Amino acid sequence: MSEQQATMRSVAVAAGVSMSTVSNVLSGRHEQMAVETRERVLAAVASLDYQPNHAARSLVTKRTATIGLIMSEVTNSLYPPVTVGAEAACRRSGYGLLLANADDADSERRGVDLMRAKRVDALVVFAVSLLDADNQHLYAAQAAGMPVVAINRHLPVDAPLSAVWFDHTSGGRIATQHLVDLGHRRIGHIAGPANRMTGVHRRQGYEAALTAAGIPRHPTLVAVGDYSFASGERLMLQLWRERPTAVFVAGDAMALGALRALSRLGVRVPDDLSLVAFGNPDLVRYATPAITTVDLPVAMAGRVAVELALRRMQRPEEKEVRLLDTSLLIRETTAPPRRGKGIGRG
Repeated sequence: MSEQQATMRSVAVAAGVSMSTVSNVLSGRHEQMAVETRERVLAAVASLDYQPNHAARSLVTKRTATIGLIMSEVTNSLYPPVTVGAEAACRRSGYGLLLANADDADSERRGVDLMRAKRVDALVVFAVSLLDADNQHLYAAQAAGMPVVAINRHLPVDAPLSAVWFDHTSGGRIATQHLVDLGHRRIGHIAGPANRMTGVHRRQGYEAALTAAGIPRHPTLVAVGDYSFASGERLMLQLWRERPTAVFVAGDAMALGALRALSRLGVRVPDDLSLVAFGNPDLVRYATPAITTVDLPVAMAGRVAVELALRRMQRPEEKEVRLLDTSLLIRETTAPPRRGKGIGRG
């Protein structure tokens, strides 16, 4: 009996299960297992400080017990929480997480090549949602036996990849509906880029909410930004000339820029204008006033993506797609319009 077998056996004894059950938990093969059994094994692993010999295991299983994560815009505060969820899901299943940054399409392709060279068992990719993104390098990795899960990526219906998406359209709708419910009818929109799925879908949600409320759409109340602070500031100065009573901003950095513009103009939020943003990185709750925003469950997306990747390793032919709901967090930047302000202009 080797030391590795004895260590695994001690975990099995402590958890009151078989060695094969311990092996299944550590290898991520626990979909049909009772949650209580898996938790008991993981508790035993933790209490005994069990350290699997991944090098020895990989010689037998041809796996490295590693999941790769390629993420763009690591300096964007909205993106890093995905690593929290992904790492937690990896840890629960006895896997490590290998992280790579990709600022553009070329660096993403290099990142995929690196992950294939490192022989990660599966790959999660969280990149900007360009409508014309090249997915061929991801398809090639999938075809070569490395399951790929895409988060928030524009994919054709017949794409071979498992995917995790956010419901941006619903998010845009609930943000705008909140303003409608407060009594606003002259509602502006600082939209995301037209070449990104997020910008298109959030705007569709905004327009759907206006249509459902019987509020005509005015082109002059919509401006298209690039998700940057600077574009939010510039476009808010432009939109204020149209005297909206409320604005739905499609990204939090743009919303912070819009607040800067309104402060420069002497416009009080929410007394003179209500504002709703989208995304909910930590920084927006510390703004003054704290920003009402749509929450994207980014950490959840990381966890779900790793879970889909582990399942695809066991069932390579079964592609899965998960759509995560958004929710509205009401803070300090929204209120009913002041009496007489904007009435009759919708």
